[in-house]
Amino acid sequence: MGAQATLAVLLLFCSLVVNSSTAVQKKGNVKFEHKQFIMTCPEPGDWFKKQAKLKPSAETNNYTQTYNGKTKGLYHCKYKSTGGVENKYYFYVKGKGCANCLDVKPEHFAAAIVVDVVVTACVMLMVFRCTKKKSSASSKAAARPGGRPPPGQSEYEVLNRHTRSEEYSTVSRTG
Repeated sequence: MGAQATLAVLLLFCSLVVNSSTAVQKKGNVKFEHKQFIMTCPEPGDWFKKQAKLKPSAETNNYTQTYNGKTKGLYHCKYKSTGGVENKYYFYVKGKGCANCLDVKPEHFAAAIVVDVVVTACVMLMVFRCTKKKSSASSKAAARPGGRPPPGQSEYEVLNRHTRSEEYSTVSRTG
């Protein structure tokens, strides 16, 4: 038992070390907002489309441009890391953008599904509770012992073989 606990703690510690080392590495990204796209470089630097240098925006980490057929393509940013080494980070931009587009995030989509399921379950529970029969002792009829019908004349009388002489009144016993 002690060895298993030690192994579990060791694995958790290793995962923390791996996660903390990957957290140091910065990554860039491209984000579309309506008709524009925003590229983010991991460090401040210069922006290029293919080999042509682009005019920097106010922030040198980000580059914003309106998207159309001419602006798609290969971009990169050059920046110097802490050791003085020059790095390049590449972006390939190709997508669709429009002025009236609505961006649905996966979190919002998942939340809508969960809310829909919960509301449906609540409605089903309310219907079940409201339609359940409420029984009381006075509304139930007393059960009769033996399960026989009450005495009296029945709608269907048993045929008497001896008194009936019609063709269809006799019971033919075969087999």
